[in-house]
Amino acid sequence: MQSLFGRIQTKAHQTASRMADQHVKLAVTGLSGAGKTAFITSLVNQLLEGNGTANLPFFTLTKEQRLVGVRRVAQPDVRLARFAYEQGMEALNAAQPSWPVPTRGVSQIRLHVRYKPGQGVSRYLFDQSTLILDILDYPGEWLLDLPLLGMDFPQWSAFCTQQMEEGGREVLSQPFRQAMKNLDWLGQENELQLQQLAEVFRQYLSDCKKHGLELVQPGRFVLPGELEGAPVLQFIPFIGEQAQMDWQHIPSGSNLALAMERFEQYRTKVVKPFYKAYFSDFDRQIVLVDCLSALNRGEQAFDELQRAINWILKSFDYGKNSLLRRMFSPRIDKLVFAASKADHITPDQQDNLIRLLESMVHNARQDMQYRGVRIQTTALAAIRASNVGQTQYQGQRLSVLSGHDLNGQPITLYPGDVPARRPAPTFWQSQGFEFPNFAPPLRDPLTALPHIRMDQMLEFLLGDKLA
Repeated sequence: MQSLFGRIQTKAHQTASRMADQHVKLAVTGLSGAGKTAFITSLVNQLLEGNGTANLPFFTLTKEQRLVGVRRVAQPDVRLARFAYEQGMEALNAAQPSWPVPTRGVSQIRLHVRYKPGQGVSRYLFDQSTLILDILDYPGEWLLDLPLLGMDFPQWSAFCTQQMEEGGREVLSQPFRQAMKNLDWLGQENELQLQQLAEVFRQYLSDCKKHGLELVQPGRFVLPGELEGAPVLQFIPFIGEQAQMDWQHIPSGSNLALAMERFEQYRTKVVKPFYKAYFSDFDRQIVLVDCLSALNRGEQAFDELQRAINWILKSFDYGKNSLLRRMFSPRIDKLVFAASKADHITPDQQDNLIRLLESMVHNARQDMQYRGVRIQTTALAAIRASNVGQTQYQGQRLSVLSGHDLNGQPITLYPGDVPARRPAPTFWQSQGFEFPNFAPPLRDPLTALPHIRMDQMLEFLLGDKLA
């Protein structure tokens, strides 16, 4: 454990760096499967290879040859795991490449980016400057718990009840709703029965996740981490007629009182500390959204993804940063909305993918712009897994993608068109989507990872800090 003096010293160093505007905490936000771990791996790789094999034509720092070097240093919070960059690169550099293993806990990485100032007073005072870049990786499942901070047990129960009446969830929730009939909510608490029902509820949430539904919470039920088997994960929502329940006079020692108590403990002892420790002082943010997988999974999965992203965005603090705010209570002043896996479609469809994402976050974007946040919407591939070619089809030249499927077999295909807006209900019923999945590319391990638009993302989020 860090000593009190050590924590004070660390905080002092962070405050000094913030005063000099030389410390950036980057929030990489995305739900499970959006590609956060692959994105962070690529970002680190592009910076480490910035003076070598990285292809970053739109990143001013490398274009002007002002990058001195980048080094990974010990992360500031010794309680967190080290981000598995080396393991991720080992998987990507293998003879049969595989994607980095998704995160199952919180990890952190800190980079020192040393550069030559190109403008302002710093270029006359210092030959070199150093930007401290902190990045956090965490399971996307846990992100959906942040909105619980604004809910009480009755509100959460009403939300769960409504969910179980929607689309495919009505069928998936049948075992849980059937098991609930044996519970006397106002009877004497039965901890074993509540534990058994929590397991049935957990299975329902896992089934929802397997069917591509994104609004799965509590997130720790499907990815408990160190809380596996803990009583704080043994509660269930009240499924029933809310109007008939007198929430102000719940019998002490009842099953309902126990469920409410554990829900509140989950909020205050799991979600709130997680938020305060890791999500309350970011400077910059990128929100990764896997629109293509949601299109593949159907109408309900797409709609849940849109609701989940907009819901999560309410958990962050946005606005312009003054010097005092940067020191003591920073807000996110630059934000990138990024549709991930842009290499899974042909280049002519990437503009449509960007417009689709813009339509999904339209209201949130307007609110953030009003607060003075600078926003960019883009489509990127942190690790480009396909190549673009041409073929003849019915007398016309058609762009196609080539690469390897997840079994390592070569494939060449035209993945189809991307809608610029949410498709109409009739479209989902008659057609649907089937965008491909690619394995990582075969490449020389001594070269930087191929990408799409990672340089533009770096320029937007970090360019002003490295000027």
